[in-house]
Amino acid sequence: MDVLVYYLILIVLPIMTCGLFLLIAIIIINRFRYDLLRPKLKAAKNEIDNFLTNIIFTPFEETHFKAEIEQFKKVIPFEKKWCKKLILNEIIFLKSNLKGDVTQTFQFLYEQFGLFDYTKKLIKSRRFYLKCLGMFQLQSLEYKKGISYITPLLYHKNRSVKSSAFLSLISLNPNKLETLIDFSPQIGIADEINIMDILHQKKTKIPDNLKEWIKSDNLSVVKLGIKLMVFYNYTNDNETILKLLRHSDHSVRREAIIATNFLYIYEAEPELIEQFKQEDTQNKLEIFNTLSGIGMKDSEHFIAQLFKKKTDENIKLEAAYCLYKINPNYFDKHFLDNEDVQKMVKHIKTPYL
Repeated sequence: MDVLVYYLILIVLPIMTCGLFLLIAIIIINRFRYDLLRPKLKAAKNEIDNFLTNIIFTPFEETHFKAEIEQFKKVIPFEKKWCKKLILNEIIFLKSNLKGDVTQTFQFLYEQFGLFDYTKKLIKSRRFYLKCLGMFQLQSLEYKKGISYITPLLYHKNRSVKSSAFLSLISLNPNKLETLIDFSPQIGIADEINIMDILHQKKTKIPDNLKEWIKSDNLSVVKLGIKLMVFYNYTNDNETILKLLRHSDHSVRREAIIATNFLYIYEAEPELIEQFKQEDTQNKLEIFNTLSGIGMKDSEHFIAQLFKKKTDENIKLEAAYCLYKINPNYFDKHFLDNEDVQKMVKHIKTPYL
């Protein structure tokens, strides 16, 4: 034990001490370098901001712009990597915040400053986050010439890189959504939200093979396909939607239940009533929400029977809401002697009581 302590003191302690001093020295040197560089960064940023602002609001003329850019490169330390980053970040920032048809100007600036080469280096980097950053740059600038560099990353081993490539391709070429059905990994909720947001912004055409989406073996593609049917108000395949109400996966069934509401698939009423007892609480609430829009006499009878059975109070309340929406006059003639139901009706009519 004494020998071990001796070696710790003799060898390990000096190494740790040297390492600590080295770390402190690196921190001090980096801080000193940053303090020296900060005025240059600030001055370059001001120059870049002024230049980009002026040139963006100037009518596009290729020869004139090229001359202006070449002249501007002499004003700033353009050969420095940090300077190119500044220019690229400012171009992306302005592109994201300016309205109007300015994409051509931004893409021209991107090319003339040689920033596409910088982005390609990021995409080819071994570091996953740099790959994602490069794809983000192409997506932000709507630079379709970069599609060929993104496509191979759909098969990357890292899920984040694969997901970023997937979203970037949809953003850059939204009218090619047909290829989505071949996408093998599960599409996460965040990806679904991003895809729908892209579709809202780009106003893309409906995929030609949308019918095949809801028959896919990939559950996330099925769910996204149902969402797209709602988004495009696609009512040419209601029969398949009805079949999905009995799908083995509860989340697929939930999407199908929601779709029958938004697409006004009245034929779904008996299916929803039959399926109700098989569902979890969340799906049961969605069924009530859907029946309140498409339900008729069968739904009235179904809900009336629920009130006579031993049912969870929250389910009963949602059922009462649903029945009131189907037929606001129903409770004027029914369940008049049922105190619990009448309390629910009073709450529905006057929520603050």
